[in-house]
Amino acid sequence: MAPAQIDHVVILLRYKDLINPPEWISQNFTLTPGGRHLDGRTENKLIVFKDGTYLELIAFINDNPSLRHGHPWGQKAFGFIDFGLTNPGEFDYAGLRGRINQRSGKLGIDYAYPAEGGRKRQDGKDVKWKVTVPVNQIPASSQPQAPPSRRGEIPFWCHDITQRSLRVDTSLANTTHPSGALGIAQFTVLVPKAKVDRYVDLYSSIMDTQPVRVFGTTRLPLDAPISVPGLVKPWVFVEEPTLEAEKRRVVERGPGVVEVALRVGTDGRVGVARAPISEEGVWIHFLK
Repeated sequence: MAPAQIDHVVILLRYKDLINPPEWISQNFTLTPGGRHLDGRTENKLIVFKDGTYLELIAFINDNPSLRHGHPWGQKAFGFIDFGLTNPGEFDYAGLRGRINQRSGKLGIDYAYPAEGGRKRQDGKDVKWKVTVPVNQIPASSQPQAPPSRRGEIPFWCHDITQRSLRVDTSLANTTHPSGALGIAQFTVLVPKAKVDRYVDLYSSIMDTQPVRVFGTTRLPLDAPISVPGLVKPWVFVEEPTLEAEKRRVVERGPGVVEVALRVGTDGRVGVARAPISEEGVWIHFLK
């Protein structure tokens, strides 16, 4: 399989904040119009970066509680709720399942068969894709049922049916941000302390890559959909919670993305470029 790329990270907002974005969004980012998904439950806008990755801002329409019922993200709290991968070329679904069935670290993960999804853009154009979502493994002795979702804990895959540019418009106007953000530099997934090694092994098999352990951290290399000269490729860090706020987060929200760092420079320097964003369930840092 071609190298895994980070496609996007999903942020759940209140509907009013999607329609009228608060200052932490408007003062840092340019928003790309999205649309309503085909299930009629959710609406989105995008924060698209030059490297082709993006942050998806999504909300249940009018914050109607009935729209949450039975939705994969229906039980999620506001903030970071999921992250998606992609890769160029043909998606090797059988290869993915083969790898994780051998190296799933007894976490009981499988992937459902790719399913079609889509949304209608504000300009009326239809956007279509296929998503391959993580689910619980079904014992061989069980009757095949719709397995429970593992969304947010384990990455899903997204592959375009229509042109990717319809879903992710990387025009100069869309990718020029007040914050200067150029792409996703890294993001951190918090997992229970007792299962860190299991999750590292599982993520490695999903992404078909090898972990790098340095300075007491464990990270996995990823790629981005677009190569930007000088821009460092992204990483995903897999960590146990150490701060009390992190421990509460894992207890209350389960394993998942806890923070995202965005790159604003192309020289690979280390350091903070501007004040971070710390909002409800959202921690975003800006790196030089």
